[in-house]
Amino acid sequence: MTVKQWITGTVALGLGLIAYGTLANAATATNPFDSGYYQATKTFKTHLYGTAQNITIPKGTIVQARTGMRTSKVGQDYQVGEMDLLNLNYSLRKTWPRANAGGVANMSAFNKSSLKAVAAPKYMPIQQLTASYTTGAVITRKMSQNWSKDAWLTVTTDGYVAHFAALKKANTRSQRKPDSVAKVTKTKRSGSTLSLYYRHHVKGVPDKRVAKTGKAQYRLTIVTKKEMTTNGDGSSLVNYINFKIGGKNYYTFYNMPN
Repeated sequence: MTVKQWITGTVALGLGLIAYGTLANAATATNPFDSGYYQATKTFKTHLYGTAQNITIPKGTIVQARTGMRTSKVGQDYQVGEMDLLNLNYSLRKTWPRANAGGVANMSAFNKSSLKAVAAPKYMPIQQLTASYTTGAVITRKMSQNWSKDAWLTVTTDGYVAHFAALKKANTRSQRKPDSVAKVTKTKRSGSTLSLYYRHHVKGVPDKRVAKTGKAQYRLTIVTKKEMTTNGDGSSLVNYINFKIGGKNYYTFYNMPN
């Protein structure tokens, strides 16, 4: 199984030894491409991963991606990019096709793109995507990271907190619809603590009511722990960033160091 195949489904298939490291000391993925936040400089089309099915990325859309340069047969350089689709707003994804057999809905193919690097939006839990362009897109209570079936939450790249309820059957080919969502109206960050405010409660998310009126009635507090959790061993070793949300542990995929 390749790293790509492994990431597109369940992110930790099985239990292993749990150890602890730090974000500073963790091994990072090595490739000639840059991972980070990008903004579409014009509307362009790409494919769902593993298919020839078109999806459209409108001009101005902010995405998590990895990009690089390639040279055409006639010697012309052009940009290619691969994007995480799980933390894009559902209003954009809802018109996209169901992926054909062999394809998946959570990422784009590595195709020609029109993206420029931008600073991380202040409301995003992960500000630097140093190990993987998927880091922070899926936040779960357990380290299986099975976005196709389990419950999870995300902060979209255009500033919404969204929660996805668990499914009875895994679905890797359709765009999952959140069961609850709210637009972030205020952001505060102090050290490792990120506070996101919005008007109404997001079902399934441990937010707290802090006001009775206005656009910032609920607060979601996300604390990034210094220690990073490592699960598995050998070729199945996986590093996760560990959050405290509502007093409970949550995890997001960081990298596979081996």
